[in-house]
Amino acid sequence: MHKALLTRFVAFGCLAILAPSTRAADQRTESKTSITRISPSADAQYELQSALINSVPGDVIELAAGTYEFDTELNVVCDNFTIRGAGQDQTILSFKNQNSGSGGLTATGNAFVIEDLAVQDTVGNGIKVLGARDVTFRRVRVEWTAGPKPTNGAYGIYPVECRNVLIENSVSIGASDAGIYCGQCRDVVVKGCTARTNVTGIEIENTVNADVFDNLATDNTGGVLIFDLPGLNLVNGGGVRVFHNQIVDNNHENFAPLGTMVADVPAGTGVMLMATDQVEIFDNDIKGNQTSNVMIVSFLITERKLNDAKYDPYPEAFSIHDNRMSGGGKKPSGQLSALLTPLIGVPFPDIFYDGITDKRKLVDGKQPDSLRSAIRNNGDATFANVHVDDFTPANVLAGKYRVDRSLAPYNVEVAHLKPVALQPHAAPTGAGNPAVAVYRAAPKKLSEWKLFREVNGAFVAEPSLIPYELNTPLFSDYTAKHRTIRLPEGSRMTWTADAAFEFPVGTVIAKTFAYPDTKPDKTAGERYVETRIELREASGWYGYSYVWNDAQTDADLRLGGGSVDVSWKDADGTLKTNHYQIPNANQCIVCHGQDGKFVPLGPTAKNLNRTYHPGDHSDQITEWIKKGLLHDAPSDRSAKMAQYDNPTTGSVDDRARAWLDVNCAHCHNPVGSARTSGLDLRTAQLDPAKYGVFKSPVAAGKGSGGRRYDIIPGRPDESILMFRLETEEAGARMPSLARNMAHQQANELIREWIRAMPVQVANDR
Repeated sequence: MHKALLTRFVAFGCLAILAPSTRAADQRTESKTSITRISPSADAQYELQSALINSVPGDVIELAAGTYEFDTELNVVCDNFTIRGAGQDQTILSFKNQNSGSGGLTATGNAFVIEDLAVQDTVGNGIKVLGARDVTFRRVRVEWTAGPKPTNGAYGIYPVECRNVLIENSVSIGASDAGIYCGQCRDVVVKGCTARTNVTGIEIENTVNADVFDNLATDNTGGVLIFDLPGLNLVNGGGVRVFHNQIVDNNHENFAPLGTMVADVPAGTGVMLMATDQVEIFDNDIKGNQTSNVMIVSFLITERKLNDAKYDPYPEAFSIHDNRMSGGGKKPSGQLSALLTPLIGVPFPDIFYDGITDKRKLVDGKQPDSLRSAIRNNGDATFANVHVDDFTPANVLAGKYRVDRSLAPYNVEVAHLKPVALQPHAAPTGAGNPAVAVYRAAPKKLSEWKLFREVNGAFVAEPSLIPYELNTPLFSDYTAKHRTIRLPEGSRMTWTADAAFEFPVGTVIAKTFAYPDTKPDKTAGERYVETRIELREASGWYGYSYVWNDAQTDADLRLGGGSVDVSWKDADGTLKTNHYQIPNANQCIVCHGQDGKFVPLGPTAKNLNRTYHPGDHSDQITEWIKKGLLHDAPSDRSAKMAQYDNPTTGSVDDRARAWLDVNCAHCHNPVGSARTSGLDLRTAQLDPAKYGVFKSPVAAGKGSGGRRYDIIPGRPDESILMFRLETEEAGARMPSLARNMAHQQANELIREWIRAMPVQVANDR
């Protein structure tokens, strides 16, 4: 490590932390632009993550040319923030040895800019930006360098639930779903990009207002897809223009993991429009796509279950005009092509329309003017409306099935869509990032928090701490946990029925993770690995981790995360090992983030409503009330979360849903970080379609396990949920952070729950 770097950082284990002597000078809370320059080195991963944690609006990180090696994902939460390399072939962020996290880089801050670098070989998505405004990808390359494989990450460049998005002059290669993907976004421009050797080159999904132009999509399974899918927060997108693109020779074998939506895309698809209204495709060169140059289909053609009453599965009001099409349809592939080829012949039509329409909307057998579609001025392009609704064996045998090849009904004028007008990025507000001061002021040693005292050679909790237990705890790779709360003197917690209790400013919630250990030291019978701290400041909650030393005498702050190799013997004497993961400070918000705010997860009324320990009849909430530690609690406190491992506390359904609520619903809820999947695993969610029954996967990638639905009643081995809980593969396992090992006892319970689930809960439309 260079001398200058040593001056700024004190290294402990895997993490570099700002030294106390530099802390005061670096406590910037105002939005003055600061440029941090980082070069490749053995410490670059932790130097970069530390810089990400300590950034304030307006900051820039410049990465010098070279290759950077990462084994975990990077996380950005700062607004008005830029990451800049020396060029997409010069600055390379390699994740080929990644063993934790769900992707390469995840950002949640507004006005995020990333430019002039490459991200390679991530276990999951390349670069994901979630729920942000003003997002720019410029001259970025995302690639899986070992070639097309179903184990590659799903998405390369991946803004989701974002607004005012620009992706320009960027490249994606080898994604097992979509190279450049904009999902549930508003106001998007994708221009000057290259997408090749992906399953889907460019995909616009459930998005309102997008312009896709001046791009090259080639050697993908499908070149450009405009999709609308059910079950998501934003459905019924539209206002999509695809123009002046080169969409040629997209004939690559489909290598998507089975079960994903794009696994059904036939190799040889140029443009596929599915279920989206208000789409205009014009002035493109669409050539050499050997199933069809343009396919227009309803979601119903997928034959997947549909349980979303808000969703419109029919493509309407589309316009395909003034394109140049040729050389397609010579080797059609896919199940539908195999069925229809004997009837419509080869070559397949340049423009293929499944003809499935919503007959409820027809007026005198025709689409009303507001929903009419146009297909015109595409040169010598051939066309077929195959009327899939009428394609039945009986109709075929009776000669009643027809294929319409006439474009006359579509030779109409429809209004052009308006161009997307992106807005300039909002300037930094001057509010700064309060987390910077909080993190830099944090004690560097756990002992400074005064949570423990030594009694008879062993650590015990300080008397001022409030110990607590949960009905169903979060699984953390078989660790034992010691949970405590410290309130400011004279203060109280406030009862909240359906969320974590309210805590006063100055509250400290601590959780220590431990494995069995027979060595004689101050942590008797256990080896303490990590203590996580949640601190309530006036500006909100903050979380960080302390890692215990080998001597078990103290723990050191690791804002940037890390890992610890541990081994222990379980109850039957079997030796177990684990590469235990320490989350970085920005990763805390991934699980603890609710609508952009950090919240505690465990201490909720239903999960705290229990006795302290088995055999101890003291009710902890009642005791807190008696001691004046909790107020505003109602007299009726009968609601309890079931204990997943105690059949006397609830049915299989109660206990399985409780485990999923605690372990999964912190992300999978309407305001959590996994909200974009549409999967809601809270116990409060009573709609089976929302908690996964016959729900098609979204952005699962290899996490689908080759399965079509999150849950299939009675069939745990065909349910994606079961696969993601049982696998230990990085990029596929769930939860994706702070878990390496599968929870066998809970998985047996979830299996029993799915097996017993009544099939009739699914509503098929």
